[in-house]
Amino acid sequence: MALSKPFTHKDLPKVEVPSETDYVGVYLTRRCFLACPYCITNYINNYINHNLKISDELSAAQWIQALDRLNLPSGVPVTLQGGEPFLHQGIWEILENVHQKIDILTALPAHVTPERFLKLRTLEWNKRPAPYPTIRVSFHNGQNDYKNLIDRIKDLQKILSIGLFHIEHPGYPELTQEIGAYAKSQGVEFRTKAFLGSWQGKLYGQYRYSDACCGKNVGKSVQCKNTVLPISPEGTIYRCHADLYAKRDDLAIGNLLDPDLRIEHDYRDCASYGLCSPCDIKIKTNHLQEDGYCSVDIRFL
Repeated sequence: MALSKPFTHKDLPKVEVPSETDYVGVYLTRRCFLACPYCITNYINNYINHNLKISDELSAAQWIQALDRLNLPSGVPVTLQGGEPFLHQGIWEILENVHQKIDILTALPAHVTPERFLKLRTLEWNKRPAPYPTIRVSFHNGQNDYKNLIDRIKDLQKILSIGLFHIEHPGYPELTQEIGAYAKSQGVEFRTKAFLGSWQGKLYGQYRYSDACCGKNVGKSVQCKNTVLPISPEGTIYRCHADLYAKRDDLAIGNLLDPDLRIEHDYRDCASYGLCSPCDIKIKTNHLQEDGYCSVDIRFL
């Protein structure tokens, strides 16, 4: 669904993002420099970074046009993620030119340094009142070294809102405590997130709909609406993470580069109940850190 036409600014009128929207997740790329077997993007054993084509990713110029046309609800930034957002070749140009507040989810590749950020003409995109660090670095057990990561975050937090986030994996609770203790000793903010999915035959996480993530279509007719807008590297806006990971383009809301794009907060028919992503079904905190929130509301027909 990626568009090849080089749209100009006059082709792209402003788009109102519904006031109910809590999160705008921009997947700049599906590529990642890590290979975690427990990655949340492993949707029904189908990693989103399989069969990649870098040519399918929007360019920096396209992302700047696309993101700047969004009229976002107050307090809601665009969140750059992936894959690893810092693998997108235009990431620095995007950060320098997009006129939105920007959060980033990253595993912090080695080339991401304070010096590189200070070369940007502005860090204003990183400055907003938020109850959490707006650059959220994730540690991945078996993939990187937490002490090195924390030491790098310590240097970066002198100029940026940044902190370390770690999944509370049931397989190594002692390691989580160890990481937290080291982060505290270095003055780095450390937070944990609930582990989602199955491990050793047990499903972990709190879910609003208990059978929505069972891994198979259970044949229920439903309608759903979501307060999260996941956007693919091609600029396609999906109604949920499951549709994004499975690339259900026929069910997409639209594309950011479509001049006629409209985003509406409506119930939509779904024939894939049971194949939902934990990201949408889990009970979590919203962008104001208010607990008990679930991004999706499902009507059973």
